[in-house]
This record gives sequence, structure tokens and C-alpha cells, in this order.
Amino acid sequence: MKKLVLIILALSIGACAPRPMTLQPQTAEIAAGHKLFDQHCAACHGEAATGTKYAPDLRRASARDAEVLFRFVTNGDLRHGMPSWSRLPDQRRWQIVSYLKSLNARRGSPS
Repeated sequence: MKKLVLIILALSIGACAPRPMTLQPQTAEIAAGHKLFDQHCAACHGEAATGTKYAPDLRRASARDAEVLFRFVTNGDLRHGMPSWSRLPDQRRWQIVSYLKSLNARRGSPS
């Protein structure tokens, strides 16, 4: 009985943890992430994520680990002008990461 309770407890705790992005993001996730990027990021990083004088080119961000990108989007880097987007729900931040991960594939480079 104790084992059953522990298993149920472990499964319920795991269900509450933020879900990492799937290895193969769906087209809908990428499209939603593109829309969010346009709303929240394009003003600094440019409409095509090519960078501006205010923020770097993000097309190579796709080479980064998805969880690293997620933490960076979540926490930002205030010293370099990158705001924290922790107020966005986890799902929205993962959609932005899906979009960023898709950028290199669109250019025809391996990601």
C-alpha cells in the first residue's frame, strides 16, 4: 500500500512540473510562437529575428538546448536589456522557444 501511495505521489508531482518542449514541435506551436515573438520580441530583435542595434540575431539560437532557451526567455538578462518574460504562462514561453528552434530549419541549415 505504501508503494502505491508513493507511486501516485510521484506521478502527481511530476504532472505539476513544467513540461519541456517536445523534440518535434508542432506547426501550431511554431505559429503561435511566431505570433508571440512578433508581439513581445520583434521590436528589439527584428521581425525576422535578424537582430537590430538593440538586440542580437536569434537565428542561431536554434542551436541552443530548448531548456536553456526557455530559462533565458523566462529570466531575461537585465544587464543587457533583455526583460524577463516570466509573466507569460509556461506554454507561451515554450511556443516562443519552438519558434526560435524552427528558425535555423527554415533557413535550410541543420538545427
